[in-house]
Amino acid sequence: MLTHYFELRAIPQLEITETEVINQVMQSLHQVLVNHQGNIAVSFPCYNVHRTLGGIIRLFGDEAQLQQFKTALQQQAVVSDYTLSLPITSVPTSVKGYLRLIRINPKGQSALRRAEKRLTAQGKWSAEVKSKMVEKWGSVHLNYPHLHFASKSTGQHFIMWLKQQKCATPVQGIFNSYGLSKTATVPDF
Repeated sequence: MLTHYFELRAIPQLEITETEVINQVMQSLHQVLVNHQGNIAVSFPCYNVHRTLGGIIRLFGDEAQLQQFKTALQQQAVVSDYTLSLPITSVPTSVKGYLRLIRINPKGQSALRRAEKRLTAQGKWSAEVKSKMVEKWGSVHLNYPHLHFASKSTGQHFIMWLKQQKCATPVQGIFNSYGLSKTATVPDF
């Protein structure tokens, strides 16, 4: 149950932008969220300000879980050096609505090459199939704020595009190791 929250606010730096701070902090958050998967939700109150996620990360959960999470998070140097951590507070009783943060997975040229290789091996590849895939995948406009991650397990770098949806009613659910959910919502205030 998302009864409490606290915020991490990026501290302005001369040598690193606010967006880079949020990227680094989210990388550290992900490492700690793996152990609290399902119970901690993430939102960005300044979502889409200047087409970024803004400089504030809001974390939701119940009071005990947030306290454990915050204690573990304080041991991450990036978090303690580059953010101001506000106290854990109860979620206000009056909210504007509810939000859902969804990861958008765009298809690109590498996906087209993999599909071509797979379908050629199956004897199903043609110019018509290629044009339909380009038409379908080319229609995804990536005008969403995003995060840059580096996978600790594979070493690969990837971009996580985030789409925020407004909802009229709250939906309970489980959050992944990035604090996101395709179904569950967080309060908007």
